[in-house]
Order: sequence, then C-alpha cells, then structure tokens
Amino acid sequence: MHISIPLLLNPKAGSLFRSGLKSWLDSHRDDFTLVPTKSAEHLTEKARELAESGEPIVAAAGGDGTLMCAAQGLMGTGAALGILPCGTMNVFARELGIGSRRFDIALDAMKNGKRQPVDIFAVNGKPFLQMAGFGMDARIVHLITPGMKRWLGAASHVVTALKVAVERHPVITVTLPDGEEISGTQVILGNGKRYGGEAHLFADARYDDGKLNAVMIHQESMTVFFEILSSMLLRGATQRNTSPFTNVRSFESCTITADGKLDYQLDGDYVGTIRPGEVAHVTRLPEVLNVCVPAVPVPVTSLGRLLEHPMLLALKSRLKQLSEF
Repeated sequence: MHISIPLLLNPKAGSLFRSGLKSWLDSHRDDFTLVPTKSAEHLTEKARELAESGEPIVAAAGGDGTLMCAAQGLMGTGAALGILPCGTMNVFARELGIGSRRFDIALDAMKNGKRQPVDIFAVNGKPFLQMAGFGMDARIVHLITPGMKRWLGAASHVVTALKVAVERHPVITVTLPDGEEISGTQVILGNGKRYGGEAHLFADARYDDGKLNAVMIHQESMTVFFEILSSMLLRGATQRNTSPFTNVRSFESCTITADGKLDYQLDGDYVGTIRPGEVAHVTRLPEVLNVCVPAVPVPVTSLGRLLEHPMLLALKSRLKQLSEF
C-alpha cells in the first residue's frame, strides 16, 4: 500500500529553490503531502499535531534550524522525523548518513531505512540536535546578516571570522556535575562528530550515548580559530591530539558562565547572549527523537569530505556567478 508522507516546509524559503528540492518534489508528488507552515512555532505545532494523529513519519524540508523545530514537536511521540536536507550546512543530515541535498537517499531512508533514537540536549530549556557554541563561533553567527548569507552562503562564516578573530573574548567557565571548573574563550558542545558540514570536531561523540562531547579552548583571537581548524583536519579533537590550551570532555550536563557578554548558538542559529551573573544550564532532556536514517550511510572519503564542505561549495558557486558577468 502506498503511503504519502506529510512534509513540513516553508513554501517561501529560498533554500527550496537553491537546493533543487522544489523541482525534485514536482517529480515525487505521490510520495508526500505538503504541509505549508508560516513560522518556526507553527512548524513545531503542526509536527506535534501530525504525530498525535498517528502519522508514523513526519518529514521536514530545511536546514538544521528547521529540523530542530520539527524535532520539538516529535520528541517523545511514536512518529519518526524524515529529513529532506536543503539548508546551507545540513550538519545533522550528514551526521546521520543522509548527506546534504541527497533527496533520493533521504526518501529511501523514510521508506526502507532504520529508525534511529537520538538524544536531545537543551540550553536553558531550548533544545538542540547537533551542536551548541559559546564564544567566537556564536559571535560569528550573530554578526552574519541575511544579505551576507544570500551573497556568500556558507563562506560568510569565513569572512566574519576574520573580523571576530581580532576582538577580545570573555573568559568562559564550564562547571561539571562533580564540581570541576574548566575555563576557556571558546566552548563547543557536540551531540555528534560533525561541526560546520563534513568536518569532524568531536572524534568520539555519538548521538545515542546519553552524553555531550565538549571542546574548550583557552586562547585569544586568531589562535582559537586555528585550534578548531586543526582539530577538524585531524578528524576530531581528542585529549591526545590537541594543544595544552584545549580540554576535551564528555558529560551529561553542565553550567556555563562568563566574565563578559557571551553569545551562544544552537545548531548554527544565534539564540541569545549570556551576561555576567547569568547562568546557562545545559541538560539532557528525558525524551528522545526517532529519525529515519539510511540502512547504509552515504560513503564520504577524506577528499570528498573536503570537496563537499559547504564553505568551499559556496565559494565555488559565487566565483562561478562572478565569472558569468
């Protein structure tokens, strides 16, 4: 029996056209029932309604932020999240072996793949799927304008990073459940291995082990950026391959404070700023999310990982457009 999968999307999102998803959907009309949404809150609400009505799979089209909105509605229900990754980075889809903009593989995962339980963590009650960043990377996300993102795509992160690198960054203190305190100027929490596309930042992370992995770097300015980059090139940070300025930890919860204004991002979206005296509580939520994943993950070689990085693809696309003028 043929089953039409409800698909949550924003019909006005430019990513539908840029990714080629709209034309792909035109040739797969029988596989999906389109469910237009008006806002992030509306998308979460519709996801919950569909799950409660008994839908076994609820799909969402978009990037990591859109998927998180859908996940909030599906956590703790019997419905699994189907992913059509058409965002800029698509880190979560890459983590689960679907890849970026691999719509045929995504559909096969919904029809013939497995159901993978995924842990969900939250910062002050706000959940995230893949990663959370406090410090330099969140500051970069905060400063990227919509115009920059349209013009440069993922490469806008590199341009903004050069500006942020020369700023002074507040000292961050992470307090672990046993009372241990670790300080740094950049803290990145990961529920999976990937960060910023295909690059691996967390060598030992898993999305179903009940723990977050954390990289905490205590360096100033540009050296923070290069420490993160070197960890990515080494296929992920461990205490064995990082400098004395870096701590790698794994835990279920923690609190985060800072001696100055501290931006933070969840799944690549700027969420807020912590001020001196305020505390960010990082916790694991009791609900899990079931996700449709391929029976066989998309294979990616080391060279392929580099060539498929969103920043490199964005730069190539922009250079091509400029050459056509």
